[in-house]
Amino acid sequence: MNPKKHIKDALLGAWRPALAILGAVLVSALLLRAFGYDAGHSLAMLYDASFSNLRVFGSMLNRACPLLFTGIAVAIAYRGSVFNIGADGQFLAGAIVSAWIGIKGGGLPGPLLILLMVLGGTLAGAAWAFLPGFLKARYEISEVITTIMFNYIAIQLVGYLVRGPLRDMAQAEPQSYAIAAQGWLSYLIPKTKLHPGFIIGCIVAVVIFILLFKSWFGYEVRAVGYNPIASKYAGISVTRTTLATMLLSGALCGLGGFFEVAGASHYLYESLSSGYGYTAIAVSILAGNNPIGVIFSASLFGFLTLGATAMQRVIGVSAQFTSIVQGIIIIFVAAASVKGLQKTRRKAEKGGH
Repeated sequence: MNPKKHIKDALLGAWRPALAILGAVLVSALLLRAFGYDAGHSLAMLYDASFSNLRVFGSMLNRACPLLFTGIAVAIAYRGSVFNIGADGQFLAGAIVSAWIGIKGGGLPGPLLILLMVLGGTLAGAAWAFLPGFLKARYEISEVITTIMFNYIAIQLVGYLVRGPLRDMAQAEPQSYAIAAQGWLSYLIPKTKLHPGFIIGCIVAVVIFILLFKSWFGYEVRAVGYNPIASKYAGISVTRTTLATMLLSGALCGLGGFFEVAGASHYLYESLSSGYGYTAIAVSILAGNNPIGVIFSASLFGFLTLGATAMQRVIGVSAQFTSIVQGIIIIFVAAASVKGLQKTRRKAEKGGH
């Protein structure tokens, strides 16, 4: 399919999610009112938490950054019929190696240290995805099971490191030593903490979009995703393509882990990932598994996360209720996305007849 048509379809289909978000906000306002909260003040706080000034806007983009990388990773894997449920583990693997290099490489100049951290995090994410990808490609073992298992291994590994070999004993809570100062990413806007991660993530999204729809590799990924049997008879190596798709997906997650360590936290701690890899599945689905669409869906989730925290802190809306508000918006947007896909499918079927 023509890449221009993909962009056009994404833009034309944007009205459905936008309308769904508006409907979800109205329903959320009614629920807030029903439970005794000031709906107008609560929704205003939801907005102010992300858009009232450059500082909070930068924080919103930083929150969206891990979801952007993991969302793109899930999207490209899904295009190749690989259900990468292990984005969380691959993200943490990238963060672990990036942090280790940043801590141990204190004597290196900044540009070299950052380059090594990027390479280390990216390769670590790919390496964490290798075995599940190999088992899927070579022996048809479900990647859903293996990637979930690897998630738990990564979580426990982070816990071991921040309570053992890398623990900074000067801190009350378990965390690693901070990475060397020259490994910190510069802030893009003065008086904000906006690091380059989200901007680079947008560039990566465009590159992955071009790779999927303008390159031979992308054609093979999509062909295997549509029909692996037919692809095999057409001369495409399903094993090689499946493994390459999984490695690329893991590498993107690992790159996201690097940006979280070098741009935001600057050290490892046990809750470094608040389930980014699992949320990335919803981010990818809402974007129609379109890498460019992931930019907008990841931003939406970053907005919801930051706004929900502000509602809880300032107005006293319970954490459970803010999760309900997020869930309502997700359900509305997901329903709109499914409706759009059904309409597209019906058009395709009519065109085929």
